[in-house]
Amino acid sequence: MKASWILPLSALLFIGCNANQEIISETDQVVEEVASVIQPIAGLENSIQQFKVDGIKRDTIFLSNGGSIIFEENSFVDSDGKPIKGEVDVSWEEFHTLGDIIASGIPMKYDSAGVAFDLVSGGMFTISASQNQKPVEIAEGKSATVNMVSLQDTPCYNFYELDEKSGDWAYQTTKSGEVVEKEEEVADESAAANSIIDVELDTRKFIDLRNLDIVGWKTRIPISKGDKRWLTANYSNARLFESETEGWYLIEVKTADGTRKYDVEPYLMDEALADSKKNSALLEKEMEALVEYQRNLASGKVIRSIEIDGFGTYNWDIINKRENSLPLFANFDFPGKVDPRMVSLFLISPDENAVVKYDATGAAQFSFDPNLSNCLIAIMPDNSLMSVSDKGFNKARSLTGGSSCTFNFEKTNIKLKSPNDIMSHINALI
Repeated sequence: MKASWILPLSALLFIGCNANQEIISETDQVVEEVASVIQPIAGLENSIQQFKVDGIKRDTIFLSNGGSIIFEENSFVDSDGKPIKGEVDVSWEEFHTLGDIIASGIPMKYDSAGVAFDLVSGGMFTISASQNQKPVEIAEGKSATVNMVSLQDTPCYNFYELDEKSGDWAYQTTKSGEVVEKEEEVADESAAANSIIDVELDTRKFIDLRNLDIVGWKTRIPISKGDKRWLTANYSNARLFESETEGWYLIEVKTADGTRKYDVEPYLMDEALADSKKNSALLEKEMEALVEYQRNLASGKVIRSIEIDGFGTYNWDIINKRENSLPLFANFDFPGKVDPRMVSLFLISPDENAVVKYDATGAAQFSFDPNLSNCLIAIMPDNSLMSVSDKGFNKARSLTGGSSCTFNFEKTNIKLKSPNDIMSHINALI
């Protein structure tokens, strides 16, 4: 079945880290009220991470890839604006790869002055909170600090907030991220080695620690061997304090070079014996988790930090500045009986780190850079996959703008189960 349309070239705008830049205001649009424009591809939904934080005290969520979310004291209110006490459930999703973005169903168009632009993501996230399954909001005057690990090494990105009813992205700010410092060291041979530090501390003023057989201190998150060596060398400068997080303590080390702080809990002799004698299988699993943590952190290139005053969907992004764009009259040919209304169709340009969703029925714009690698994937309602490889663009590359071209999709034996499956196939197509 074929769908045809004319594919005009759109002007493209780039917003960079320039203090004197002008942000073009978005045009007002009348949008039909809907629950949410975010429509994830069924069966490929990103895993939602769940955390619990204190509704009263300052609290921090440590993400497994090295990022974090910091909440101030008294950060939460209910739907009536009343302060929240007790534990709050925080839901977190983050999206980095082209596969993540495709599966998420999050729109990637940005309208400015009546012109639609494609966004290139440096990392997106969705965050919400609840208590007893009832929505919770951030209190007026409060904010949450989100430190997100980005896989994109371009330091400067814009920050947008999505209106989940209209699908419009609202520009918030432009900031540079902090480059992640890589650890050259590999994981130790035991899980405890990355989380237990051996520093003598004065515990006499802490009633809860009296009469405990403390053999070390377990850090809340793994630390590097370099940090452990530094702690050992500066143990005389270490002091123990109560942490704002219940059940934890704070080691603070002040030197001429600055101050370092570590959330810790006591590591007892009984626990150490149990770890060494009875829990070898558990330790092996912990080691695997630590290795995965370090692998994820190593893949991150930039930490992007932002304060948000409400929950929702946010995006570190730039507008795609396509240097060479070729518009065509395009025909999309799908083998077999395919209803184009049921197809999720995407143009993917890994060189641009861009993914653009199109209406397979023909009511859409389309253009591509003939000098870059490109592919097309079409996801069927049962999550089976059809595609056009980069070689399938060769004929189109030889044409001039406004010419007619047919892209012939091929069936695959792939039935998508996760965003990783999308990425694997994209790699095979390029």
